[in-house]
Amino acid sequence: MDYLLGLFSRVTGNEEMARLLFVGAMSLSAVLAIVTVVLLLLGLQDPVQRRLALIKRGHSGSAGQDAPSNLQLLLERVGQRFGSTEAAQTSPTQTLLMHAGYRSPSAVQMYWAVRLLLPLVLVGVVLLVLPIIPKLSLISGLALVLMAVAIGWLAPALYIGKRKQARQGRLRAAFPDALDLMVVCVESGLALPLTIERVAEEMSVSQVELAEELALVNSQVRAGISSTEALKQLAVRTGLEDVQGLVSLLAQSIRFGTSVADTLRIYADEFRDRRTQAAEEMGAKIGTKMIFPLIFCLWPSFFLVAIGPAIIGVFKAFGK
Repeated sequence: MDYLLGLFSRVTGNEEMARLLFVGAMSLSAVLAIVTVVLLLLGLQDPVQRRLALIKRGHSGSAGQDAPSNLQLLLERVGQRFGSTEAAQTSPTQTLLMHAGYRSPSAVQMYWAVRLLLPLVLVGVVLLVLPIIPKLSLISGLALVLMAVAIGWLAPALYIGKRKQARQGRLRAAFPDALDLMVVCVESGLALPLTIERVAEEMSVSQVELAEELALVNSQVRAGISSTEALKQLAVRTGLEDVQGLVSLLAQSIRFGTSVADTLRIYADEFRDRRTQAAEEMGAKIGTKMIFPLIFCLWPSFFLVAIGPAIIGVFKAFGK
């Protein structure tokens, strides 16, 4: 230890800086040692354990399949310590990830693993950088460490929330076009499963996400799931009120044997009315929202131009 301190002192030329650099190096070494022990305990480098994990995930190990990497298996194994897959199927975290577009069975485990490991990684980086910062007090160092922990814990949640909002916005924007195409297809004589398949094919280029959801509904129907249940799962996966309303109407139409074409036509008319009302509501709010820019941006400039010369004249008169 004395040899390392002397070596750092000769390199830096400052004893205090050498001690800080030594503490940072020891802290980083401790973090790396903990990560190494975790890797050894999880057994990711054991080919037998990796083979069993791949078989459990459904990969046969052939070269043509996209097998998960060691990092993905690590995240899954870490996340499995905090919740089982069966319990995660109906959890709020599973629903949040589903709305964000992550439908993998191991999505919950990877999400929690990232939220747990990212603070440790950021803490290690901060401990490595702290000795380089000159004249840093102990309180400031602790504040930086706590800030790194907070960022590492909150950043994945914020990213998933933003991704969910963006994805739902794209689905909401693509839903009116899909609804119009469904009305045309049903009125031309196609059944509901064929209508969903045709709409998914037509929108596979312009609206990829909605086309994937509709294609998944069609695949579930072909696998033997009823149309009502497949549409309900579509509403759960998207989390949109518009889709939930359409699913409820279609479920009632299928249950009572009424015309699906009439149901879609009526819902399309109601949906257009709601869009018109939403646009009118947004337009009516513009006047209220413009008050703050007028007060803080336009009016000060106006008063400065209108009253400024008079005030300058008054100062000049009293100054003489």
